[in-house]
Amino acid sequence: MSTTAQTIFDLAIALMDEVDESTGETDTADTREYKDKTLLILNTLRGELYKFSDTYAASTDGSRPIAGYIGDFTSDIDLDDFLAQTIMPYGLAAHLLLFEDDAKAAFFQARYEELINKYGGDKPSESETIENLYGGIEYTPDSH
Repeated sequence: MSTTAQTIFDLAIALMDEVDESTGETDTADTREYKDKTLLILNTLRGELYKFSDTYAASTDGSRPIAGYIGDFTSDIDLDDFLAQTIMPYGLAAHLLLFEDDAKAAFFQARYEELINKYGGDKPSESETIENLYGGIEYTPDSH
């Protein structure tokens, strides 16, 4: 894991077309209001995405597990990089644009949900051979 809240913020600002045109910076006076809301929003989104992350750790005591709290913009977040960099920026962009640009917010929210549906359950895994426990009851086509 190497994705930080700053990375997700940068990606969301780029999606929103709010990057400073002359410098390419995302952290400007124009985006300050967005940045002030970002950590709170990301901490909500982490709960939605954690169950799909390869960092997910099921709880043995019956409590609901949740990814670690995102306290600053520089620490790695507790989600795998794919979710953090591919799906989370759309969720952040949708929330940042709520009540400001409803059409864009709806687009980003729809894309966020589409990506969760498309990739949410696709954790990397290995295949293994399935043992035939019934031995000798294989299917054979009718030879009549």
